[in-house]
Amino acid sequence: MLLIQKMSHNIVEEDMDRIAMPNTITSQGRILIVDDDVSFLEMIRNGLSLKGYHCETAENATSALELVSENTFHSMITDVMLPDMIGFELTEKVKKLKPEMVVIIMTGFIDDFSYKDATEAGASDFIKKPFSLKELIARIEHATLHEKLHTISLRDDLTGLYNRRGFFTLAEHLLKMAKRQQEGLFMLYADVDDLKEINDTLGHQKGDWALIDTANILKETFRGSDIIARIGGDEFVVMPIEAKGDNLEIVMNRLRKAVELDNAACHRDYELSISAGAVYFDPRSACTIDELLSQTDKSMYQQKRNKHNA
Repeated sequence: MLLIQKMSHNIVEEDMDRIAMPNTITSQGRILIVDDDVSFLEMIRNGLSLKGYHCETAENATSALELVSENTFHSMITDVMLPDMIGFELTEKVKKLKPEMVVIIMTGFIDDFSYKDATEAGASDFIKKPFSLKELIARIEHATLHEKLHTISLRDDLTGLYNRRGFFTLAEHLLKMAKRQQEGLFMLYADVDDLKEINDTLGHQKGDWALIDTANILKETFRGSDIIARIGGDEFVVMPIEAKGDNLEIVMNRLRKAVELDNAACHRDYELSISAGAVYFDPRSACTIDELLSQTDKSMYQQKRNKHNA
């Protein structure tokens, strides 16, 4: 109780000094705060609201996951100890749903948990209770700036998808989660057929448009939580696309149908064609990202050969 009273005093005092001058970063932030202490939730929400943040709260991980899946949040602040799930597990699930979301984990048990535990779960920062509002906002702004710079370095300029670096960064974390949770998944590898011919005959601008159209088809076909990346000139990867093999053909058919519909609607000077293959990651194996890519590449080229032989 003394810690809460002390923190509450810090929040009120700082906000009264600066309430008339909210900064531009905090005035645009939407934050989810997760803690089973209702009075603490209200205190943090009130303090951040005075600084221009729009805050929502959840008293357990289940409610937090529902809010994250249905809404867009700039960041999440969560306690380690929650009634239905440890904060690290919640962070992993949230980052799977929204990879670019900033997560800050807080705890009063600093000797039992570490910064390494937090970052391995996907958190951007780890803060010890009690803390002042000033310190919390500084952590939020620093994590946000770092995430923005990190995101820029992980994005492909042409398509807006993740680039090769972004894919490897996120996919390696995803495989660690899959191994830890013993859950398999599928990776899809695709490329644009005859892109060189499009570039040579119609110009590189039309080739760029073909890549952009392919990126848009992939974004419309797969889930927002999937990692969709352009890892080479005409090479794309989606991960994870499915957890079970009996749904894989449905996914592949959906992609083929999306390409057909796009060709019918766009009336291009050429017909966009995408070849794709998929491979399963077994969490019990020691398979690396490079090995998965090699396997999916072979699967994709088999489909490409089948097209030419048809």
